[in-house]
Amino acid sequence: MRERTEVKTVDTLSPLEKQRLFEILATARPADWERFVFLTDQPFSNTASMKEQFEDTSRLMKGISGEMRPDVVVKIHEDGSRLIFAKIALDDPADNPILLTLHSTSERADAVISIWTFYQEMTFS
Repeated sequence: MRERTEVKTVDTLSPLEKQRLFEILATARPADWERFVFLTDQPFSNTASMKEQFEDTSRLMKGISGEMRPDVVVKIHEDGSRLIFAKIALDDPADNPILLTLHSTSERADAVISIWTFYQEMTFS
């Protein structure tokens, strides 16, 4: 399957994708799991794992000062579906960033957007 990658900016997102991304991030600081669950259009493949990811990420994101400005990469598949990778930096540059992965069926206003992952990146060294 051929895909193309777009630039690293939230402006790459459709209005619906951008809104959903920022709504998801807004649930993390107050650790609002119930709202977070509502923001995925498809059930999680493993709810217990996603809840663990969300709780760990929420703990880290509470410490972020100021407005979150994620770097975004969108991979577009031939069928028009989109993988959205949002990287959120923590205040300490030595800390690994948080990675949020979403799947969107299209750029259209009726797209189905699913949350796939939400965790702190790991370093293997």
